[in-house]
Amino acid sequence: MGVQIVGYEGVDKRVDVFVTAITFKAKVEDLFHLDLAYAPPFSTTKDPVMYTGMILENAIHKGRPLMTAQELDVLVQSGEKYTLIDARVLTQYEKDHVDTAQSIPHEKLRKTAESLDKDTVTVTYCNKGTTGNAAQNILLGKGFKRVFNLSGGQKQYRKTHGEN
Repeated sequence: MGVQIVGYEGVDKRVDVFVTAITFKAKVEDLFHLDLAYAPPFSTTKDPVMYTGMILENAIHKGRPLMTAQELDVLVQSGEKYTLIDARVLTQYEKDHVDTAQSIPHEKLRKTAESLDKDTVTVTYCNKGTTGNAAQNILLGKGFKRVFNLSGGQKQYRKTHGEN
């Protein structure tokens, strides 16, 4: 494992975490399991290094497949049965959502999942991908077979379609 980071604020902290992981011969998969201190004014709930580990682990093991906006368009046009879940809170869904999506907020998904077809292609999304990933994990844990997270979430979907 090696690291190269370009940026401004917080780069030194991220490099410190990576160097420590490298020193202790951590594997890429270990980054996902880091539990670092968190202070809301200075960082996100999960450290960017942990998110990096999550992405890399998924790239290596393909355990949590992604679907691009273009692939979602192909799925919608194919006529195949699918379920598209907007895992954001209802107010965000009401403000803007992908046309065929249904609102099932992340915090309600565990209870609602039982009413969904486990064999149907299911796509989860949120604003950028993190909550969509959490929703995907819930469904995979409940035995759903084909669950994808919309890569980049609502923001990337809108950007791909030339919308803001």
